[in-house]
Amino acid sequence: MSSDLTAEGPVTESLLSLARILFAGQSIEETLDAVAQLAQASIPGCDSASVTVMHDGQPSTSVSTGEMAWDVDQRQYASDEGPCLDAVRLQTIVKVDSYLDEARWPNLVPTAIDHGVRSSLSLPLVALDEPVGALNLYSTTPSGFDHAVGVGRTFATQAAITLANAAALQRATELARHLSIALERRDVIGQAKGILIAQSGMSSEEAFNVLRRASQRSNRKLHELAEEMVQRHASKVAAD
Repeated sequence: MSSDLTAEGPVTESLLSLARILFAGQSIEETLDAVAQLAQASIPGCDSASVTVMHDGQPSTSVSTGEMAWDVDQRQYASDEGPCLDAVRLQTIVKVDSYLDEARWPNLVPTAIDHGVRSSLSLPLVALDEPVGALNLYSTTPSGFDHAVGVGRTFATQAAITLANAAALQRATELARHLSIALERRDVIGQAKGILIAQSGMSSEEAFNVLRRASQRSNRKLHELAEEMVQRHASKVAAD
């Protein structure tokens, strides 16, 4: 029986774990770490794993399961060459059977060998036709991933969906937080305008212009000035 088949149990459990991540409310960093840890635990031959993500077109490793993966990734970014970068840029699986015989990335090979890496498998992470990054698997054994390409591809497909959903959830959460803050600030500015209108009989627009000019003169944010006015007015009312 092939290693691909014998690995079905651990990979199935890992896929279920990936699917449950969103319901656990984990951050994007925790999700990335879970992907790397699950990959090492479930994909045959993997001794160290990492996830390459792209920020403004630049690759970086946010998480890794060990120094081996981390250092080899950093060397790839510094030299602008290597299997994980090819996996991201070409959107294809890149398999290295033996770094001792590898000639494609001369600036990377010595670092990989020095860290005990003998073979690797880099899998593109793609969700809805959009590149998310790459899953990088390293082995201390030559040809360590001969029977892992299939399960690796399956794992990477689910991991990409999980990461994309986690990122979308985080963006939605941030948007909701910013909207909540904006509504609170609008409310306190409205209260400050109401105080000015009650005190002087000016219009709503005139009250806003008074607040705006005061904000500019004091070089303070409008909502901060408004909040101070509301608090000062509340204290005065309480004292009276």
